[in-house]
Amino acid sequence: MSSGWYLQEMETFFQQWDEKIHDPDLKTILELYNIKQYLDARMRLTAWAEEQFIQYQERCKDIPPILGRYFCKVSNENLQELCEQVDMIYLGDFWQLICDYKVYKRISPEVLARVLEAKRYVVWSVLRYKELVLTFGQVITEHLMRNPGTAEELLSQFLEAHRNRKPVYFPAEFTPKMREQVLWHYVDREDANLNYLQLLEYSQSSPELPISDKLKLQARRRKETLQEKLFAGGPGFSYGVEVTFKSIPDGSAEEVYREKDHVYSYAYSKEWLQENLDYPTLLNNFIYLFKYVDLCFRCTFVFQQAELSPLESVMGVHGKQDYPMGTHFRTKKMRTSLQMVAYCRELQQLNIQIEDIFHWFFETYLKEEFHAEGFIYTPPSPSTTYFEKCKLLASAIDGVLKQYRLFCEDGQIDRELLEISSSHIVFQDVPSTVPNKYGYACSPMLQRETDLLFSDQSMMAYTEKTQSKYHTLPQLLMAEDMKKEDFKYYQQGNLDWLIERGSIQIDADGYLRINRTRTAVLGDLFYNEVVCPNHYDKNLHDQGDTLFAAGDMYYESTLFSKPEQDYLNYVLNRSKFTNGLDLRNKYIHDTCPLDKETQAGDYIELLKIMVLTIIKINEEFCLGNP
Repeated sequence: MSSGWYLQEMETFFQQWDEKIHDPDLKTILELYNIKQYLDARMRLTAWAEEQFIQYQERCKDIPPILGRYFCKVSNENLQELCEQVDMIYLGDFWQLICDYKVYKRISPEVLARVLEAKRYVVWSVLRYKELVLTFGQVITEHLMRNPGTAEELLSQFLEAHRNRKPVYFPAEFTPKMREQVLWHYVDREDANLNYLQLLEYSQSSPELPISDKLKLQARRRKETLQEKLFAGGPGFSYGVEVTFKSIPDGSAEEVYREKDHVYSYAYSKEWLQENLDYPTLLNNFIYLFKYVDLCFRCTFVFQQAELSPLESVMGVHGKQDYPMGTHFRTKKMRTSLQMVAYCRELQQLNIQIEDIFHWFFETYLKEEFHAEGFIYTPPSPSTTYFEKCKLLASAIDGVLKQYRLFCEDGQIDRELLEISSSHIVFQDVPSTVPNKYGYACSPMLQRETDLLFSDQSMMAYTEKTQSKYHTLPQLLMAEDMKKEDFKYYQQGNLDWLIERGSIQIDADGYLRINRTRTAVLGDLFYNEVVCPNHYDKNLHDQGDTLFAAGDMYYESTLFSKPEQDYLNYVLNRSKFTNGLDLRNKYIHDTCPLDKETQAGDYIELLKIMVLTIIKINEEFCLGNP
């Protein structure tokens, strides 16, 4: 967005060309370098005539010789002085030119050492150029061992997720052992950053950056100490969820209070629950009362990218292999967990154990309703500790998924085959018998189309006529009569493209109209990251097939959708996400926390996973009757 302003500055520069290049200083040299990059990319103002643009391009041919004459004079004698003159925004350009014109071959290690020591941030620019790192490896290593920013740069380079960040080259002389030593010193520092400590806590060791379990533990303890100090003065911003069962006079099953002080309150009827204690209804409550899934039976408490605010997406430090999460995700997690806690307590008061309902589903319901023989689920006894319940439930989740996989493959459960199998459950490999069960976007064109239509970063919903009244372009066009000329020139190109794609149509009077069927499917894809054609009506189903035929979408048939697979991997293991809860492995291998409250919370998370598994298996039988 700043390029237009810079192009105007370039125009002023060209008007003073002779004066500027007569005896250029370093700032002018770096400006010339940037001017050449703009023109090489054929960037121009729309106000420039073609003749004017050609004239600028011709002058641009003189820039390399000017740069060459200047940098041939750079040496040991003036390098440090020149570095002092370089503005921060041009620092990378300066070192790029040092490499382009081979100036580094005339620079001694001692001089570079003084340059790095004078301004400690300079090393981060130097590390972006392999030639410099190879030439001055020992000098750079000695500096990195002293530089207080080295630890965070290491963590950022090897562990942090970035968008379009240029690579950094650490010298071979800076050995893995040295790197771990730097991290140990960082953990004990008073100014250690909480975000980087958390990144270190959940990291995975690698040959380039070895991180021992002891270092991770020290990072966690240090993080907790700093958090206590940080929040000692007050709680900061708070939000939360309340879930209760109570008497609701109007006879409805639920009552949702409005959000107050960032706390959402949900209440459910005690009377309604007491009057509907049959097991099918008690399981259906997770669908229709607690809304663990939506109308397409997609899990509602997974992370969804569309729920992440622009501020949340850029704030903080995020690991390369972190399961993403934001305020919406954390709120959904709290809501569904508290619903499970409150529900289990109410059922226990009615002498019903939640896991007895699971047992009924697998061993009675599937057999009687769908003639599915051989499913086994053994609930724990009421006196079982939370530790034992977690261990049993984690194993049971694996067990029922293995049973279902065998049933899908063979139409029956061969118990001997199940017992001899030692393979682990991989969630993306658990099949579905429903053809084309899930649809996913797969083309950059479709990504652009959905972003223009629905993203909160799209400018298409704003016009002078309507201002910021609408959040998305479909909302705008469904509510207002708009023509192309009601939009700015920079929006009209996108409108033409959306018309070509079929999302927008022009009626006989010249008004823009939304193709409701197409945008309904695209909106479903944008907000949920997966569509379920088997729950669509014919028009929506046909639109999905149109997207598939165009190569914009592909189908898969698995028990869980990709967002659900990611969530399961986040909760149960660390095969994909370094910040995963790892509940299955912790309890199966006896490495879980001994704190009873933590174990109770883990049990609730595992119950949610089992409920989701039951809902998905039941959907399979209802849709396809495998």
